Amino acid sequence: MNKRGVLRGSAAVWVLLFWLSGCLGYGFRGSVNNLPPDIKAVAVPIFVNDSSEPGLETVLTNALIYEFTRSRILNLAPEKEAQAVIYGRIKAVAEDAAVYASQTLALERRLTVTLEVSCRRADNDQVLWQDPFLSRSETFVVSTDPYQTQRNREEALKKIAQDLSERIHNGVLENF
Repeated sequence: MNKRGVLRGSAAVWVLLFWLSGCLGYGFRGSVNNLPPDIKAVAVPIFVNDSSEPGLETVLTNALIYEFTRSRILNLAPEKEAQAVIYGRIKAVAEDAAVYASQTLALERRLTVTLEVSCRRADNDQVLWQDPFLSRSETFVVSTDPYQTQRNREEALKKIAQDLSERIHNGVLENF
């Protein structure tokens, strides 16, 4: 191997070492658990729904359960067997026009869901993590077909539920 090849190889090693040194202490989002080590299982009771959106509590609860099942960082358990419990309350669902075709005709509408969420120790009710104003918005297309508009709205609510669930999951595990 000539001198040029050795220099390239050593430069590549130094670049790799420099890059890795900057990554120490970091993990992929959703793969870190900063909760106390005794917390092995979490319970997710159905969210309380203070909004006028029927069934949203089930959609959000199921999305959060799916997020914890997918990550496999904590086990899911009934409240009596879990070391931590995630409580959620749907505070509001707001809908307004987002994009107008004219002063009276909306092409897109925006849904905003606001939650109050906390993760508490099951044994002493100590707050491990909370966000009293967790919010997410999504727009959906308004169609001339009211059934299509309703389907678009439902898809927007599902997207909001997925995004909020991911934020809750990551908040509970990473921001303790």
